[in-house]
Amino acid sequence: MIMTDDDRNANVLPLYPKAPLLSSDRTQWSGLHLEYHQQPPHQVPENALNESQIIIHTQQLLSPLVEYLPPQRFEFEQTKPGDITVIPAHVYNGAIWEKECHFILLKFNSTLFEQYTPERISTSNPELIPSFSRADPLIYGIGWALKSELENHESENHLYVESLTTTLVTHLLRHYSTQKLINLPLQGLSQQQLKQVMAYIDHHLDQNLTLMSLAAIAHLSPSYFSALFKQSTGLTPHQYVIQCRINRAKQLLLQGMSVAEVALNLGFSHQSHLSRHFKRLVGVTPKEFLKRQSV
Repeated sequence: MIMTDDDRNANVLPLYPKAPLLSSDRTQWSGLHLEYHQQPPHQVPENALNESQIIIHTQQLLSPLVEYLPPQRFEFEQTKPGDITVIPAHVYNGAIWEKECHFILLKFNSTLFEQYTPERISTSNPELIPSFSRADPLIYGIGWALKSELENHESENHLYVESLTTTLVTHLLRHYSTQKLINLPLQGLSQQQLKQVMAYIDHHLDQNLTLMSLAAIAHLSPSYFSALFKQSTGLTPHQYVIQCRINRAKQLLLQGMSVAEVALNLGFSHQSHLSRHFKRLVGVTPKEFLKRQSV
């Protein structure tokens, strides 16, 4: 297949023979796109997307994998679950595999760094460094967590997704970028900032809270806000919100509200979403909790 430069940069050519089994296309995730693929033997045509990509291998590939940045070629006898490939935007690349290949694909543009952690970078467009089939347990874990959000129909859990994205952005800048992270003082939020954020959370537990909105109250970026909030409370913003929702859920259950109604009124994606967090924090399911209270 012959491709012109216009074709390569069009971002519309199908790079894989099959559509992804899972995609975040219909979500409102901020700046990050996820796909889960199970592709047959294939040669990915040489391409250069306008977005950076992270390919996270989720199975052991026993046949050779060839990844390349023309004119360099990188050959691997096999890849393991947790091996990742980082391909910066506008970098020509391709790949060949001889057996079915399963992977998570994360895509994002350069504005993601400025959106999540502007205080820690000296340029709005930090340069990523290409990396091939490198083990990275943290990125592997983030990819699986995001995939699980989609599979469990919890893709509107923006606070959790944005928290994972913040961790990903910081990790990429620290380990896959020419940009050195600027160290910032970590002295916790001021009493006024913490009071305002907690009051906002308390009054909006029924809504889909976002890390962006909480950080804006404190006039900080999501990344810096998350670090200071955890230093002040010992919890991440997501952990704190879940804790508040479960405490409120106890009250509503004791007032006679059904588990389904409580889930709907406290911003949970569905009843099982509430039940899972309730059991994790309380030690019993909502129904078991009510039974114990009635004894």
